[in-house]
Amino acid sequence: MSGLFFALFFTDAKGVLMYLSAAVIVYIYGRRRGFRLADYAVITVSFAAAAALSLSYTALSYERINGYAGKTGSFTGEVTGITRYEEGNTAYTLKGRIDGETPAKIMFYSGDLHARVGDEISIAECSFYKPENGYLYASERIYRSRHIYVKASGLKGLKVTRTNRRIVKRALDSYRDKTVAKFKSELGSECGGFLAGMVFGDKSDFDENTRTVLYRTGIGHVLAVSGLHVSILAGLIWTLLSRLRVNRFISFGVINVMLLLLTATANYPVSALRAAIMLDIMYSAKLFRRQNDSLNSLSVAVLLIAISDPYCVCSAGFLLSVSGTFGIAVFAPYMTKNMKRETFRQRLAADLITGICTTLSVFPVTMWFFDETSLAAPFANLLLLPMCTAAMATGFIYVLTFGVLPILPLAGGVIRTVIFISERISALGVFHISDTAGYLRGLLLIALTVIVFAHLFRRSRRLTAVLTAAGIAMGAACTSTYGMLRRRQFTVAVLGSGANAAVVIMHDGHTDIADLSGSRRSAEYVRKYLTVNNASSADTVILTRNAQTVCPIYAEELRLFSVKKWVVPEEGICTGAETVGDRFRISDNGCIIGYDSGRLDIACGGAEISFAPASSGADDGSITVFYGRHKDKTLPEGKNTIDLQTGGNDLEFTPAGDGFRIRRL
Repeated sequence: MSGLFFALFFTDAKGVLMYLSAAVIVYIYGRRRGFRLADYAVITVSFAAAAALSLSYTALSYERINGYAGKTGSFTGEVTGITRYEEGNTAYTLKGRIDGETPAKIMFYSGDLHARVGDEISIAECSFYKPENGYLYASERIYRSRHIYVKASGLKGLKVTRTNRRIVKRALDSYRDKTVAKFKSELGSECGGFLAGMVFGDKSDFDENTRTVLYRTGIGHVLAVSGLHVSILAGLIWTLLSRLRVNRFISFGVINVMLLLLTATANYPVSALRAAIMLDIMYSAKLFRRQNDSLNSLSVAVLLIAISDPYCVCSAGFLLSVSGTFGIAVFAPYMTKNMKRETFRQRLAADLITGICTTLSVFPVTMWFFDETSLAAPFANLLLLPMCTAAMATGFIYVLTFGVLPILPLAGGVIRTVIFISERISALGVFHISDTAGYLRGLLLIALTVIVFAHLFRRSRRLTAVLTAAGIAMGAACTSTYGMLRRRQFTVAVLGSGANAAVVIMHDGHTDIADLSGSRRSAEYVRKYLTVNNASSADTVILTRNAQTVCPIYAEELRLFSVKKWVVPEEGICTGAETVGDRFRISDNGCIIGYDSGRLDIACGGAEISFAPASSGADDGSITVFYGRHKDKTLPEGKNTIDLQTGGNDLEFTPAGDGFRIRRL
């Protein structure tokens, strides 16, 4: 794992320093533990082999396919994945060859071609482009973990050829889709989507706000098919077969078949594969009456997956699965080894410590990938995880019995209770912390290094617990203090895709939002910015264009945030909104926000910033940001002008001296 990480992420001068530091620590630790030369050789060879595997894979596969980015060519391949969105948009994943030569996996968007998994699609001509990281998604890393290194657009000469391949996978997908539709029709979109996420890992239609609530509560892991799902399914089948007195070897085979079907139905998530391998090792130990070791099982699973997929370290699901399993199966047993479990209170205390250990283990991963984490996770899991397990088991029973038993209402009642409690917990901002400026990641890395170093050389549970608590307290205190200071500072962010502009203004603990372009997706950017900055409310939401369309979108995206006032240009667009026409001036706690025919001027504490349509060409503010598309470069040039179309969006401005400090988000 360390070899793969270093080869993929630490290739600069800082990486070399980390190499040397790690080598010194291993050497010192080895001297204290009595390592022999053979031990050092195993560590060195393993690390070097992993790094060589990753670098070779990058050179021979990733870089080779990336060379087609910016070029045109043809592609023919088999459909391996289909994702259907609203309004008929569909994403197809193909595995085939570029120009009939280079093996590759690509993805493209189009209308519904009515293709099935296993069918062949030929593209006579298309343009290839590399997925780029954006403010909403780290697309390059996400697609790299899926082995999609280029995407296709400008499709010409599309041809779909029906085949009889992947019949089993096609049947499983069809059954899953019908079952998910049944979940939603009987339980409603929210509860049905929740149950579909728990049973199949299907989050395609899952409400983003509900997902945020679950992650803020600390139970978002139930939506990813991993150890919990695999163990519940295996436990149900093992219990049934044991009651029927089926031979344990036959039972082992049946469980493996069912696990294979589960992972295939969920499109083979690497987290489920890790769990299935570990479960295989555990059950095979029972078969041969051997003692199972959790750390060894986890290591074997990681080794097998990493050898076959060097880019598994790019997958958030895989890292969360590994770190969570380490926390619950290795770290927690170590920390609770001497705790008594004779009374209910003692067992409850041990369970709570287990939850804390698991949360701490996934803490760095959640901060790295999701910018925030939950401090309520140990308590929430103790309360809500048994309820989620019951709902999930009900869903599995429904699936395994082909819907014969009318038990979905039971799962629906449990899920509604889980959502209700989760919303109440997530509304308490004190229980989740965000890495607003990226400082917390560095603090956590330092704290983690100190904890690991102290544990390796002292082997003291008490010292490990004290240092861990101190590290979390330090991180939470620094983040909270920085967040409070930041929310009182005058900050302006311009968000959106391309040349679109949605402006978020923060000052003295207040937040105002002004959408200038009327893009349907800008509300997603605003929601993420508010979430990352740990905001809980907005004083004013101003919609200037296409308000009738984007008002319900903003209302849904900002459902978790208290909006005090809506401002729109015309009557009858948003219920209860204030109508201001095409020109207005708002004074909010010392800040002046003025709007005139597309131009937004903001003045606060002596600092001024303006946002103007690219067609206007006006430049009379201290700094002017031009939004909107233009064909000719007619905009005024200067250090105080920014063009979103050419310079890129998602910028944050904070006063600095006579101007503004600009940070790309």
